[in-house]
Amino acid sequence: MLAYVALCCRVLLAVVFVAAAATKVRGRRDLEEFRAAVRGFGVTARWSSAVAGVVIALESAAAAAMLVDAVAPAGLGLAAGLLAAFTAAIVSALRKGTPANCRCFGASARPLGTRHVVRNGILLLVAVAGAVTTAGVRVTADARELAPSVLAGFVAVVLALLVIAYDDLASLAHPRGARAVQNANR
Repeated sequence: MLAYVALCCRVLLAVVFVAAAATKVRGRRDLEEFRAAVRGFGVTARWSSAVAGVVIALESAAAAAMLVDAVAPAGLGLAAGLLAAFTAAIVSALRKGTPANCRCFGASARPLGTRHVVRNGILLLVAVAGAVTTAGVRVTADARELAPSVLAGFVAVVLALLVIAYDDLASLAHPRGARAVQNANR
């Protein structure tokens, strides 16, 4: 049973981190908007390209590592570290009143808020749960485990898509706030 929990955690986080990295490098504009978002956290223009590149590289490395059994614990540890760092940066920006947008999954008109701290906190718990359950799991090639493994992977992808669409779903729940943000960005 723990093997399926571990698989679900690993796939969920891998999909989230792949989407996070990929949406930042879809095109020149996306990358420049991410660099601008990095500057919104107080990083100087001189260092914003380097910091953005490191973030994208680490997100990609975490995703890849979580999908390889031999290094999955390291990938989960890297994911947990990134999520902790991202959460600390968001909390710092919120405390300072810095008007930064979440560019976690590409373009977003929604400013950072406590919902991003909560989302990252939940993902951090998933990373810890994945690390704990992965540590004692031995992978086997038993055909009887195929259906539950596919189900765990499917659940992980659905949950990851919900995480990725979180800001859009929040806009649906609070459309008045979303319109105010859109009007402010005009």
